[in-house]
Amino acid sequence: MVSQEIRKLASEIFKTDSQIVHLGLIDLEGHVLIDQSSMSSVPIEPDKDRMMFYYQVGLRRSRREHFNKAYGLTQYVHIVREKMQQLILYLPMLTVYLTIDKDLAPDKIAQVAKKIQNIDKKILDDAVNSLFFANKTKI
Repeated sequence: MVSQEIRKLASEIFKTDSQIVHLGLIDLEGHVLIDQSSMSSVPIEPDKDRMMFYYQVGLRRSRREHFNKAYGLTQYVHIVREKMQQLILYLPMLTVYLTIDKDLAPDKIAQVAKKIQNIDKKILDDAVNSLFFANKTKI
């Protein structure tokens, strides 16, 4: 089940730009917290391949963190593919994976990343806390 707080965070992320096509929120262990298309008001249940993909995204975060002391923190990861763009952000305790319309310019991708990094701290804290406290309302 997805907590109301995780859904609220997902909603806030979608609000940052209309070109966001898909969102995945992943915990530090690579578990899927929410997998949702911008075209749907409800999360979808990821298949085994997508769950493995998200797990690997989580592993890459831990590998990148290994280099934080030498190179500094990763601000975001932007991948350009033939059919889409991918944006990965490392928020406290959560990894945000997005697919974004292919036509969005790189400077706009940077703006999307900045907006997400500046999401209201209370919304982010509530989402993170919902992972640890079972007495939060679940939907």
